[in-house]
Amino acid sequence: MGKSYFGIFKMEFKGELQYRAKALSGIATQIFWGLLQIYLYTAFMDSGSVDGFTLSQMSTYIWLGQAFFAMRYIVMGKKIGKTIMNGDVCYKFVRPLNVYNQWFCEGLGQKIASTLLRFSPIIIIAVFLPANFNLTAPVSWQAFLLFLVALALGFLMSETISMFAVYLTFKTLSDKGSIGIVASISNLLAGVVIPLPILPQGVQDVLNYLPFRFISDLPFRLYIGNTSITDGLIFLAIGFAWLIGLIIISKLLIGSSLKKAEIQGG
Repeated sequence: MGKSYFGIFKMEFKGELQYRAKALSGIATQIFWGLLQIYLYTAFMDSGSVDGFTLSQMSTYIWLGQAFFAMRYIVMGKKIGKTIMNGDVCYKFVRPLNVYNQWFCEGLGQKIASTLLRFSPIIIIAVFLPANFNLTAPVSWQAFLLFLVALALGFLMSETISMFAVYLTFKTLSDKGSIGIVASISNLLAGVVIPLPILPQGVQDVLNYLPFRFISDLPFRLYIGNTSITDGLIFLAIGFAWLIGLIIISKLLIGSSLKKAEIQGG
């Protein structure tokens, strides 16, 4: 059974690797937006830092966000929305596989392939930019190791939250509207729109314990040293607890929707 899900993941992974032109345009766009964000927040941080969050850390935080943009972006698998809206979801029942797991593996394969196509050119370019505008090295090897663990958590969390858009698509029969709602909430609360370290401390105290910040904020703050190793370990435990809980909830919701699904013409 595990081989079947890995096969689905592998197929979607290889399929996404074919979109090289799309990746090149994405790289150019993300470099542009990265520079735009850095100039914007440099003007905002006129004192040089906000509660210990320095210009150099801010630039690295933003470049990591651009390099791993495909990972943290909330999006459904390419065919899931159409499958639900036109009734082709019925064909999923033919396979002796869990539909949720199929879709989860599809989305994960697409995200990882898209990230691998984009992240290295962005990192290389960002490293050679002028000081306070460039991507710096991690503060320590321990922080880098935790960064990698948190990054893996972020991949899984991003796809898990994306599955709630799948559930909303069953309810609304609008894939674009569903992904728009979930993506807007997630991007705002995960630090995609505004880096969380420059928000008021009271707001951070709430967002730090919500599942969205584990998509990107936690790994990036570990990398730059804005979160200590000890706190990082605690937050990783919280993040994995959120991940397990959200997977269970989304599985139940989608499973319920599949049972109630009405297929036109049948």
